[in-house]
Amino acid sequence: MGAAGLGRFGDRRLAAVGHKLLSAMQEHRTLCLHRLAEDRNQAVQFGRLLDNPEVTVGEMLATAGWQTGARARARHILAIEDTTERHFPTHSASKRGFGKAGNGEDIGLFLHPVLAVDAAHGGIVGLVDCQIINRTGGPVTARRQRGAEEKEARRWLSGAEIAAERLEGAARITVVTDREGDIDDFMVRRPPKVDLLIRSGQDRALADGMLLSARIASWPEQGRSLITVPPRLKRAERTAAARLGGSRAERQALVALRFGAIPLKRAQTQAAKDLPDSVALWVVDVREVDAPPGTEPVHWRLLTTHAVTTLAEACEVVAWYRMRWTIEPVFRAMKSDGLRLEASQVEQASSFTKLAVIALIAAVRSIQLVLARDGSTGQPMTDAADPADMPALLQLNRRLEGRTEKLQNPHQPTSLAWFAWIVARLGGWSGYTSKGYRPPGPKTMHHGLLRLDPIRLGWALAQIRSVDV
Repeated sequence: MGAAGLGRFGDRRLAAVGHKLLSAMQEHRTLCLHRLAEDRNQAVQFGRLLDNPEVTVGEMLATAGWQTGARARARHILAIEDTTERHFPTHSASKRGFGKAGNGEDIGLFLHPVLAVDAAHGGIVGLVDCQIINRTGGPVTARRQRGAEEKEARRWLSGAEIAAERLEGAARITVVTDREGDIDDFMVRRPPKVDLLIRSGQDRALADGMLLSARIASWPEQGRSLITVPPRLKRAERTAAARLGGSRAERQALVALRFGAIPLKRAQTQAAKDLPDSVALWVVDVREVDAPPGTEPVHWRLLTTHAVTTLAEACEVVAWYRMRWTIEPVFRAMKSDGLRLEASQVEQASSFTKLAVIALIAAVRSIQLVLARDGSTGQPMTDAADPADMPALLQLNRRLEGRTEKLQNPHQPTSLAWFAWIVARLGGWSGYTSKGYRPPGPKTMHHGLLRLDPIRLGWALAQIRSVDV
């Protein structure tokens, strides 16, 4: 019924402690072990779990990733990659094993998750993987002479490779990235069963000698579309992916669309002479028409391996790219609006990375329900719940519903929205959706999930006893 363990770790006791830690994190919304624990003994258990070499980040992520893969079968999945930074400007004296953050001064590390989103409706299917980057090696030199395997940028290709492996049952996989993913090696070496959708970060040279910008300018406008532009983050906030607020509010924009096929020229480097000289792609150019005064116009050049020959296909590519922002609320839930990852008092980097991955799993689980709460994603309940628990959920739903129509669960029992309504009510949500009442957020969903887990276990135990009798 939604609760997934962190992993087996070769020991039932470790698995049980891991489950308790994840549940406590969802309830208390903190990464402080003493606040998460019921007593000192449990705090010691949590600490030993994080320090235990048998408890690995790899097993946690593999467990989450294969569960996501099972739910992704026969669906077109957007594997959204992004990088978020976590740094500790005031903890340099107490932290051990951490490298430098992005500013080159503070200590910190980077998380690079891959999030599975359904291309049809934008709902979160689950977490696929997360790479941890800890810059302990000091400054690097000779960038052009180093092979792709030696660079941090390898994370984009690694994310695509892991997505191909864990989402192998999906009908189609499209890896979606922002401008940081605009890398030749990534495009040329992508897994054969994976499509790409990348926002271009620079004006590219084409194999025929023309610049990408000039080629696009020669194409006629094919149509216009009204899109919703998400809030723009300030640079520091964008690096940390800390929150959705920023210097630009959400707004509507009328954009002109141009599209066509291009032979993208690969940059010539000493380290990659064995790769093809060019890669065949399609580009969708999205340029805002008559932007409001004082507003930076929208301009996206979207590079993709999907064929784009019609206006409808171009609009679909734009819609998929806009779903990239689905990962931002997850980052937000991990930081300023949620678990406050930087406030963790865990000193050792190896233990902190485990805690960070647990926080990521908890954040994905709650944001999945937040996005599905109104039914707009159209997801099935099985994206978060076990069908075997349906009898218990039906009974629980009846108890949570009120006498008036406004307090009835308005969603179909097979939908994720129906499940999210139950979780939200358990988390303390009033159930009212009229003006003046706020919808349930991540904290409410976290509390509801925590209450739901023991109910599920109690129901299962009662069924076993009734059979024995």
